[in-house]
Amino acid sequence: MAIITLTTDLGLKDHYVSAIKGSILNNIPEVIIIDISHQIPTYSIQDAAYILKNAYPNFPKGSIHIIGIKTEQTNQSSHVIVFSDGHYFIGADNGIFSFLDTAIDMIIELPVVISTFPTRDVFAIVASAIAKGAKIEELGKPKENLLERMPFRAASMGDMIRGTVEYIDSYGNVMCNITQTLFTQVGKGREFKIEFARYEILKISKTYNDVPEGEILALFNAANQLEISMNSDRANSMLNLKLNDSITIRFQ
Repeated sequence: MAIITLTTDLGLKDHYVSAIKGSILNNIPEVIIIDISHQIPTYSIQDAAYILKNAYPNFPKGSIHIIGIKTEQTNQSSHVIVFSDGHYFIGADNGIFSFLDTAIDMIIELPVVISTFPTRDVFAIVASAIAKGAKIEELGKPKENLLERMPFRAASMGDMIRGTVEYIDSYGNVMCNITQTLFTQVGKGREFKIEFARYEILKISKTYNDVPEGEILALFNAANQLEISMNSDRANSMLNLKLNDSITIRFQ
């Protein structure tokens, strides 16, 4: 049975999400519809990409992912199907695919459809067609490239790694774009300091309860990323950390 997921900034107050689901079910009643998130900050392709790239690998290959963020079709932002890592992604070519960190196998540009609600009137229809077995080449024309944005990348310089805050979750945990792989490659088991704002952390914890309640800690989370947290409190507000703030690791 086909799976269609939804990632949008539409929230849960209005009728929009149910209208999208109704459109899909009218076209293919037996489909499974999964909500990844509808609480993306308005127009934030960076937050949407972070959530989607950590969610989609848990779904079976062949799953279809609708991305309802900054969906308006313009001369610079066409509507596309992107096939990558065995999954189908349907959304606007607004730069979001630069943040997904996955190799692109095929891009199909969809025909122009004038609509104030493209997630329902375009993406849901296209997703339903794919779920019914349509080949994506039949739904549009091949496209060579996608709009590129330059996401911040962690970089190593000698005995130092510089990264940034990539995402803050609903618990106030701060996700950095420094991976455990990079940390291990550069650190080689040496002592270190994790520096941000006026704070520093000198060790990597395994769980949140490794420190007393209210204490700060750093760990590598399930996404293999450095996370700065507080046991039973909100790290972002207590430490005054925001998206794109600098995080530095210095090795001894």
